Amino acid sequence: MNNSTSKVALVTGASSGIGREAAKILSSRGWRLALTARRKDRLDSLAEEIAKAGGHSPLILPADISKPDEARALVLSAASYFGRLDVLVNNAGILRMALFMAMPVNEMREIFETNFWATIETVRAAVPIMEKQGAGHIVQVGSGVSRRGLPFMGAYAASKFALLGFTESLRLELKPKGISLSLVLPGGTDTEMPNTLDRSRLPPGYPQRESSRVSAHRAARAVVKAVEKKSIEIYVPWWIRPGTWISAIFPSLADRLIRRSYGKTLQ
Repeated sequence: MNNSTSKVALVTGASSGIGREAAKILSSRGWRLALTARRKDRLDSLAEEIAKAGGHSPLILPADISKPDEARALVLSAASYFGRLDVLVNNAGILRMALFMAMPVNEMREIFETNFWATIETVRAAVPIMEKQGAGHIVQVGSGVSRRGLPFMGAYAASKFALLGFTESLRLELKPKGISLSLVLPGGTDTEMPNTLDRSRLPPGYPQRESSRVSAHRAARAVVKAVEKKSIEIYVPWWIRPGTWISAIFPSLADRLIRRSYGKTLQ
C-alpha cells in the first residue's frame, strides 16, 4: 500500500457503482476514508474488502443523505473522527426516467433532494471545516446531462444542471478560502442506476445503449483523478466534451442529431 498520504476523504454513495470503486482506489493509494450510503450491509462489505487489501480501516456512516440533518451530521462525524476533512466527494445520486408529464412532481422533488439539495447540505457543513484547516477540496459527480438534457430525463437532467451551476459558482467564491471544486461528468455508466430502471415507464423501442456505457471503475478513475489533480472538469468518456460544445454552439443541430438517435420514441 502507498503510505505517502494520510489525508481524509468522505465519499457519499459508496455502497455501489462509482462511489464503491472510487473508495477502493483511494484506499489503495493511502487515503483514510469515511464512507456513507443507506445500505449498511454494503458498506460493511466494502470496509472488509478494503481491510483485506491492506487499506486503512474506513469509518462507516450509514445515512439517508436526502435528509438534511443526516447529510450534515455525517460530514461533522467524519471530521470529528479523523480530526480533519481534506476531500468531500459528493457522489450519491438517484436516476428516474419517464415522460415529463407522466412523472409525479413529488418524485421530481425526491430526485432533487438527493442529487442537488443533499450536496448543498454536505458542502455547507464541510466549508467551515475546510476553511479552518486552510484548505479543502470538493468533488461533485455530475453527469453528461449536466450540460445537455436528454428525452425522458427532465427532472434528472435539471438536478444535474443545478449541480453544475452550484459548482461553478462556488469554485470562484471559495477559492480565496483555499477550497477548490471539481466536477466529474460521466456519460452512461454501467451501475445499478440504469440497470434497475423501471423501463415500463419508457416508450417502446427506447434505445438501451448498453454497449456504449463506461464501467464504474473507469468513471471512478476520473473521480480519483479529480481528487488528486484538482481538475476543474473531467468528462468520461472524453467525447462527451465536444458533444457539449456542439450543443452550446449549434443547439438546433444537436436537437436534430438527438431526435434521430431516439427514433420513433419521440414521435
